[in-house]
Amino acid sequence: MILHVLQTEKTPEVTLDDTRSLFQIKGNCLPENIRDFSQMVTEKLEGYLQELDRDKTNKSKNMPFRINFKLGYFNTAAAKFIADVLMIIKPHLEKDSPIKIYWHYHEEDYDMLEAGEDIATMVEVPMNYVMVAESNEQ
Repeated sequence: MILHVLQTEKTPEVTLDDTRSLFQIKGNCLPENIRDFSQMVTEKLEGYLQELDRDKTNKSKNMPFRINFKLGYFNTAAAKFIADVLMIIKPHLEKDSPIKIYWHYHEEDYDMLEAGEDIATMVEVPMNYVMVAESNEQ
């Protein structure tokens, strides 16, 4: 595990797990100081992706690196953070790195679906949308 930030009332849980080839942001994202929060996360992610590019023998290269966004509510500043995360990932996608991005949303939350579509369009990255039934745990 490279990074694990526990969820609070205002910040999401963030996981960067090299053994599972997973980066995940889960929960509400309303940090009071988005710059400090986002800088720590984006630096770790960028470093990990650069290491993956350098390490051609890494076993995790055989399995897609999964990016999961499992957000509840996020504000405008957090939307920029999400876009920044996708901008870090974009050059690796353009080099055909095996990366899959998933945007999870509750079945009745079309605003969250639309937010994911808007961010993906703005950054120009492919996103997979996963509808989650209200009764299921994200």
